[in-house]
Amino acid sequence: MEIAADSRGFSRVEIVCIVGIACFAVALAAVVGWYALGLMWQGNDANVLNTAEGVAATAAAESCLVPGCPGGDFSEHRDHVTSDGTNVAYYDKGGNCLVADPPAGYNESDTLVVEGEQRHVERGSLIIKVTRKNGTFAVSWVEANAAH
Repeated sequence: MEIAADSRGFSRVEIVCIVGIACFAVALAAVVGWYALGLMWQGNDANVLNTAEGVAATAAAESCLVPGCPGGDFSEHRDHVTSDGTNVAYYDKGGNCLVADPPAGYNESDTLVVEGEQRHVERGSLIIKVTRKNGTFAVSWVEANAAH
C-alpha cells in the first residue's frame, strides 16, 4: 500500500477528477433546484386559484361579486354584468378580494390550465376571472391584458 502512504500530495489525475466531480455536483444541484422551484411556482398558482374559489364562494351569496356594489339596477352594478346576465369580477391576489377592474398579472408558473387546456404562458401575464350566472360561479385563469 505505498500509494496510501504517499506524502507528495494529490496527483494531476486526482485533481482533475476532484474538480470534475465538484463541477458535476454543482450543475446537478442547480438543475434539481430549478426543477423544484418550477414545482413550487405551480403549487403557488394552484393555491391562489383555490383561494380565489373560496373568496368567490363567499361573495356569491351577495347580490354582486364585487364588494360594496349594491347590485340590482344600479349603474355601478351594470358595469359588472355582461349582456347575457353574467356577473364578472377579478381576484386581486394582493388584497385577497374580488375587484371590478382587472389587476396586473400575477401567475408565477409558466405552465397553467387556461380555458380547459394546459398552456405555456409568460409569468405575470394571467389573472383569475370569477363569473356567476344563474346562482353558480366559476373561476378561471385569463390573460390580464384581454380581461376587459
